[in-house]
Parts: sequence; C-alpha cells; structure tokens
Amino acid sequence: MVAKLLGTLIILAALTIGYTILKEDLDLPKKSDKKTAEACVQLTPAQQLAKMINNDFQTLESEGQLPPEWKDIATVEIRMNSTLARTILGKERPNIQRVKQGANYLELEIVDLPDDENPGVIIQASLFNIKSKNKIFEIGRTYTMNDLNKVTPEKAPEAPGKKDAPASAVTVPTSETTTASPAANTPPEAQK
Repeated sequence: MVAKLLGTLIILAALTIGYTILKEDLDLPKKSDKKTAEACVQLTPAQQLAKMINNDFQTLESEGQLPPEWKDIATVEIRMNSTLARTILGKERPNIQRVKQGANYLELEIVDLPDDENPGVIIQASLFNIKSKNKIFEIGRTYTMNDLNKVTPEKAPEAPGKKDAPASAVTVPTSETTTASPAANTPPEAQK
C-alpha cells in the first residue's frame, strides 16, 4: 500500500515538473496582455515594408498632411519600377484604404533610391479626380533599408559654423497640385 502511494506521488511530481518545463511549448491558452502578444509577431521583409508604408500614410493622414479627398479613393494603381521593391515585396502590396464609390484614384509609382550605403525605394503618390483627370495632390516618400531594419545612422561631425536645416515635409500649393518633398521622412544625410 505504501509503495503504491509513494509511486503515485513520484508520478505526480514528475508530471508537474514536466508541465512547468514544457508549458510554453504546449501552446496552451495564456492569460496575458494583447500588447505582449502583438510585440512577438514575426513579419517577413515584405510584410515589414508594406506595414511601414501603410503606417507612414496613416500617420500623414492623422496629422492632417493629406487632403480630405484621400478618404475618397476608389482605385489604387501601383507602378512597380523598382527592382529592390519588387524583390522585397514580391506579391505583397501596401494596403491603401479604398471606397467602393470613390471619386478619386491613387497612382503609386515605386522607384529605386540609388545609394550604395543605404539603398531604398521612393514612392511617388499622385491623387487624381476620376471625372476630370486633374491631379489633386502629390507626395513623395522615401523608405531606406536602415528604416526597414530600424538602424539609426551615425551622425558625422558637423563642420564649425555649418548647420543643415532639419528635414521636413514642405507643401507648396498651386492652382491644382500640392507637392511635398520626396524625402520628407529620410535623414538629412540621405537627402543630399
């Protein structure tokens, strides 16, 4: 009788120890924060670049740097003229919010940013009215490999008495077109 009781206790102890060691590998439902679960998601480079582009345009919209017509896009045409973007993105594409009966269409032209140290892509986004075919808005955005890999470039020491103006988006309204600088989100070193 004592041997059976002792054997049962040893088996229960072994099961408890095994469970505590392997509980992460068992994929049991966990009671944890959603923030922790979201932080652990692994994205492919294509998903990372598409997400970075989507987040950039969402930030521009939330900051009021995009016109109200941006919320009325019916179709998006993507012209992939970039070898790097074609290689990284594959079949993945940025997800721009569209409206079924929208009055505008968006043309995204993606070209290479020729740089030996920090290559990247430039997206030229042009918003057109469907009926009149007039350009409503145009903005260029630059995304580098350092941005994608979350690498902060080292700053070179400045020459005494010389200061560069900080990079910012510059909008110049015209009669029918608004333009922003193509390198609004790039470090000053990459804009020269």
